[in-house]
Amino acid sequence: MLSTLNQFLSEKREATLRDRSKKSSRYDIIGRLYFLLNKLKEEQKLILLHQLLGDKTVDHIFKLIVDLSDNQRLVLMKQLEEITSRAPKADKRKYVRKDCLINARISIANRVSDCFILDISSHGAFVDNSEGLSGQSSKLMFSLPHTRNRIILSGEVVWSDSHGSGIIFNRLTPKQLEDIQLFTSNEPRVYEITS
Repeated sequence: MLSTLNQFLSEKREATLRDRSKKSSRYDIIGRLYFLLNKLKEEQKLILLHQLLGDKTVDHIFKLIVDLSDNQRLVLMKQLEEITSRAPKADKRKYVRKDCLINARISIANRVSDCFILDISSHGAFVDNSEGLSGQSSKLMFSLPHTRNRIILSGEVVWSDSHGSGIIFNRLTPKQLEDIQLFTSNEPRVYEITS
């Protein structure tokens, strides 16, 4: 009876060690995947995301939308309605602007608030914050999707209405200019990997 109990305890101990080893191995794999994902270029991440989501892209986007705040959902809804309802027309702007939805923080008259950049060029941006008055200085803080670098740009509010404000940027560094031009010139691309 004692040998049976010892055998049972020994088997139990081995099973516990195997479970711990599996958990440890699982966490090692997850950690390694996280490390490898961070080494991918933005374009490679989008390709991987497209492959993982397959035909369920809308479902996954909707899951992300559910987690947004009410205000963020309203802004997104307005942006999507505008994008889907407007017909392509000639843009009279001097600089190429790109429609986007980038989380940002804006500082106007020593007041900092969250906002979205709705379109951007290397010379300015349109933000969904209408607190500024024409001529006021501003600072816009954000990261572009293709880079993790935090960008802080000083500028001036050139117009403002109930939908938002137009900001013109002052003095961009060569790196900031390069990052914004790269972002505005890139068209979204989807690749399919065949084996």
